[in-house]
Amino acid sequence: MTVEVSRTKLAQTALDAYISAEGAERRLADSVFSCEIVDLITDLLLLAHQRGCDPASVVRKAERHVLAETAQQA
Repeated sequence: MTVEVSRTKLAQTALDAYISAEGAERRLADSVFSCEIVDLITDLLLLAHQRGCDPASVVRKAERHVLAETAQQA
């Protein structure tokens, strides 16, 4: 199993737990499913802010990590 597959499985587990904890009633607003990944990222950035981190810096660092890890596959 590659590192990326292992990490995406971990991310899927976290997303599944988030969706389950959030509750199904919020999932369906006006008969349109919200984007769970965006919701989770937003909540994580709010948590980062509460812990004294700059959310924009977190996003930039995460973007650099994604670019570095996906560039290896290209």
